[in-house]
Amino acid sequence: MGELFRRATITVMSGLAGATLVWSSAALAQGEPPARVGRLAFTSGAVSFHDDAESTWRPAVVNTPLTTGDAIWTEPNARGEVSLAGTRIRLEGASELDLLALDDTQTRMRLSQGRIDIKTFSLEASQPYQIVTPRGTISLLQQGDYYVEAGSLEDPTRLGVRSGAAQIEDLNGQVLAVRAGEVGEVLGDASMPQLRTVSAPPPAPPAFWATRDRQVVYDQPPQYMPAGVTGYEDLNAYGSWVNDGSYGMVWVPRAVPAGWAPYRTGHWAYQQPWGWTWIDDQPWGFAPYHYGRWANRNNRWMWVPPQREARPVYAPALVAFVGGVELATTLADRSNAPVGWFPLGPREVYVPAYTTNRDYYQRINRSAAVQDRMLDDRWRRTEWREGGITAQNLRLMNQRFATVVPAAAFVRSQPVSRAALRVAPDRVATVPVVPVAAPPAPTVSMTRPAAAAPSATPAPGAAVPPTLSPSPADPRTQTQARAAANIATTKTAVADMPTFARPAAIDRRAAPGPKFSAAPPAAAPGAPASGADKPDVPKLAPRQGAEPPAVQGAVTPLPNHASRPGEPPASRPPAPAQVPGATEPAKPGEPPRQQAAPSQPQPAPQPPKPGEPPKPQVTPSPQQQPAPQPPRPGEPQRQQAAPAPASQPPRSTEPPKQQAAPPSQQHPAPQPPRPAELPKQQAAPPSQQHPGLQPLRSAEPQRPQAAPAPAPRPPQATPQMPPQQAAPPPQSPRPPQEGRAAPPPAPRPQAAPPAPAPNQAQSPPPQAHPQQPVQPQRPAQAQQQQQKGDDKK
Repeated sequence: MGELFRRATITVMSGLAGATLVWSSAALAQGEPPARVGRLAFTSGAVSFHDDAESTWRPAVVNTPLTTGDAIWTEPNARGEVSLAGTRIRLEGASELDLLALDDTQTRMRLSQGRIDIKTFSLEASQPYQIVTPRGTISLLQQGDYYVEAGSLEDPTRLGVRSGAAQIEDLNGQVLAVRAGEVGEVLGDASMPQLRTVSAPPPAPPAFWATRDRQVVYDQPPQYMPAGVTGYEDLNAYGSWVNDGSYGMVWVPRAVPAGWAPYRTGHWAYQQPWGWTWIDDQPWGFAPYHYGRWANRNNRWMWVPPQREARPVYAPALVAFVGGVELATTLADRSNAPVGWFPLGPREVYVPAYTTNRDYYQRINRSAAVQDRMLDDRWRRTEWREGGITAQNLRLMNQRFATVVPAAAFVRSQPVSRAALRVAPDRVATVPVVPVAAPPAPTVSMTRPAAAAPSATPAPGAAVPPTLSPSPADPRTQTQARAAANIATTKTAVADMPTFARPAAIDRRAAPGPKFSAAPPAAAPGAPASGADKPDVPKLAPRQGAEPPAVQGAVTPLPNHASRPGEPPASRPPAPAQVPGATEPAKPGEPPRQQAAPSQPQPAPQPPKPGEPPKPQVTPSPQQQPAPQPPRPGEPQRQQAAPAPASQPPRSTEPPKQQAAPPSQQHPAPQPPRPAELPKQQAAPPSQQHPGLQPLRSAEPQRPQAAPAPAPRPPQATPQMPPQQAAPPPQSPRPPQEGRAAPPPAPRPQAAPPAPAPNQAQSPPPQAHPQQPVQPQRPAQAQQQQQKGDDKK
């Protein structure tokens, strides 16, 4: 029993430990920097850029890495191109493109204004690829060639499919599928969108891009590297692939300047979440600086691409740094607070300074064929802050090709080629290497552990570390020293090493941006987002560039689809509030129901002139049914099945008998009117309204009664008939015995045929007319005339 309990305990604890490890890995994975990034590959004209940390537009620079939160704007006569791991996105003039989400699981962009052309070459169906426009969201479903127009106040939103398949979902949830050779359009606004398909070939790409298409290669997957590498498209145009005996197929650039070395023609920029990022000036300078390693053989540089078996992971710069107190002392240049770097060689370890995730650390080095033993040893020493000890014995293959600049030029993103300091290769090769890939602060020493802080009073016999105190006799030295002292610092995520922080302000010239802001409106706190108020949906703006090309073809509108249960149709305005007594409209495909009240009030018929008997009203008889039993005098009317009404010709000396209103369902018995009130108007269809009766006031709710109640004084009044019932036989004014169903009499020759009477034709179907007040009547006088007619008989 004890053995079973011990085994069960071990099993439970093992399961909890495994669950904890899985949860920890998932939690760390959520904080990993993305492995996929975009690249600004080409610009022509005035193209502007800003990232998530700033709102001021500045001139865009080719090879700028693009990630979540970045935005690009092209002036009306400018153009730009963005590449993303085998996907090409081209912006026309007056276009604004924002990257809402760009990571390992999705690509979500927002086209607020203008037009883009998208061509995919390695689209993964499992990863959503969406473009948000002012009128809806476009989803690319297959690899293909597309063009998207954001639309404006004057133009519709369009999705053209040259090849592949895509769909548009408007702001109310309607989906329009667009196939190859079609153009989908969305017109209107969020309250009443209109979706339609135009069977016409999409407009061809602008002729401007023909030269670019002949220069770069997008449609061919990279032959010697993984398909997920961003920026491979320019390598064939600016270099050659050769076979090296040690590293296999490598890429060698052509037409580089004299004395050129990797990471020497460009500048540094701070970009979240990676930190300091290298941006190269060469048109091909993206993939070789963020993937793979560099090697120098016989004074010729060659780039070793990442292995094809491993998934590529983007890095801000695959370099190692030198600097701090030791570099300033070695170069005898204490005033500039110099910092240097050099490219990592094949199979050398890259230690990112922006994350403590060990799994990410292993993945970013796996494509460089680094041995696991070296990875584990380097990570352990870095975590224990033994960087100084490790750096003393660490010599890397490309360290003698280090580039050194003043710290102030580094943080101000100045061009490195103009700010570089002349340094002897043999001297810089002896400087300790920084344990993480980050520029060290000027006061950092690589010869002691980072955790040991210098004491204010050195111990007797201890060596005093060199300081960066400038000479007071040199004004230039003092100025440079003050600039170095004003550099803000922070600490790296791993090893807690002081490094350069993002500068608070950089002297950059401003660039033009959109004249009309299409940023989404800010939603009220706690209010649900719907339609155009969704957080990612931009506003419609006036057209800023040229008129979009016309699309002509057969137009097929999207039919209104059935709404979800419990939701009103998205494409219809909300139904008005029901008025008491109003009828419900008939459903499509069903015959209209006859109800007690028309859906809209009708104009009152004209009352008969004095001395003239009212005109008879004959109700058509659709079907002969037995007459119901009329109620006894003074007894409330009973609801019975509605038989077909029979026409009864009225006599010339007596007023016509009132016809019953055909209700669609049973109603309660009518209540007799109070002595101080007039009889309430009975509800009847337009074709059976009694002459002289007026519609109800708008303030009074109509009661679904079949006929007006008799006046209380004359007991001999004709009993009221229920809806759609035949009138009682005219042989006797007294009501028939209860329980007997009198068959309807045959119509006399002078009776009107079953066709609608002329006065019925005067009452059209329900229409929208304003209700009119009830006209006062004299029911007592009408009853007296009827009684006199009965007495004469």
